[in-house]
Amino acid sequence: MKRVCVVLALAAAMGVGWTTVARVRGGEATNGAVTAKPVRTDPPRPAEEPPVTPPPPLPDVEIPPIPEVDDNPFKPGLPPVRVKPPNIVEEGKRLFNREGRLEMDKIGRAVFVFDSGDKPMQLLENSWREYLESRTNYAKKKARWRVSGIVTVYGKRNYFLLTKCTQIMPEEENL
Repeated sequence: MKRVCVVLALAAAMGVGWTTVARVRGGEATNGAVTAKPVRTDPPRPAEEPPVTPPPPLPDVEIPPIPEVDDNPFKPGLPPVRVKPPNIVEEGKRLFNREGRLEMDKIGRAVFVFDSGDKPMQLLENSWREYLESRTNYAKKKARWRVSGIVTVYGKRNYFLLTKCTQIMPEEENL
């Protein structure tokens, strides 16, 4: 028994390739016909296609306009948006003639406590801080001061750089 495999390429005509296998005895097919087996079959199609459901509607979103492109690639863009933590005074804010006293915190840092009830701020090192510390013997003597300075921010905390300080004398307090 000879097996003869005949491959017909009908891809050009039908787009599908078929392989035909026939058993031949003495040059004739066994039942007088050639039996063909498909090598590749297409998946069966469903009788009815399922209904198409549209996706849910998207909410309206305001799309910002596209910024214009400038010819200068070195032109600075918009600054980053800063989120201000709560209870923090803005960087660079100047405070004028605020009254309060010098105190030391638990680990020995100089802190200015405002009489107005504002959050106490750690003092940065400069000659005015040195003057305050020497006059109060590092906050061991109680004295009231009228100070001016610049607020700085670092690590979600405020710091105060003194630019001027005057001692409030006891006789001036009742005025």
